[in-house]
Amino acid sequence: MTQLLLVFASALGFGVALASIGGRLPVPGGLLGLAAMLLVALAVRRRWGLLEEAAPGTPERQLWVSLAGHAVVCGHLLTTLWRIGPELALHTPAAHAMGIDSWTLVAGAVLAYLIARDPEPRSDERDSHFAQLGMQAGYYTLVALLIAMILALGFVRGGWIGQLSHAAIAHGLILVLMLSVVADALVRLRCYALDATAERAER
Repeated sequence: MTQLLLVFASALGFGVALASIGGRLPVPGGLLGLAAMLLVALAVRRRWGLLEEAAPGTPERQLWVSLAGHAVVCGHLLTTLWRIGPELALHTPAAHAMGIDSWTLVAGAVLAYLIARDPEPRSDERDSHFAQLGMQAGYYTLVALLIAMILALGFVRGGWIGQLSHAAIAHGLILVLMLSVVADALVRLRCYALDATAERAER
């Protein structure tokens, strides 16, 4: 569980850091993030290769990569939206830079998955059960966040929320969808961690 929270917090913090230093380095934050994702994916693939049969199964590997990739993009997008402000307008230099960096990070997450994926796909009877629990968590997270957004947009007229542009709201919905995927991955990975702990206890 500690490892799970550490990976999530590190990936989220990395995304926040990329957005915070955006424009202050000669290299765009998106490219920096893409390079880091590929290096980490190569290191993880080597690590899992050394573990051989003790390495995580195919679904668990996919979840680790999905969690890290979505957390980086979420951290970057959330921080960038906060920096730009509620009156986000498309086709502006700030929004254009955000879009390029975001899509670069998405590309990095996809490439990281291709690198770290299991060369010999394998699964077992636990996967479908854990997937069901994860999907439930993702669904409830999505519903809760959408209800919160509906109430805020429907009843709050002033302040920061009242200034939100259509583009900012659309990006907020993107964040909500990604957070539901993160919740799914967190619950499923926690199930795998608890199951591994139980197996070690039985030995």
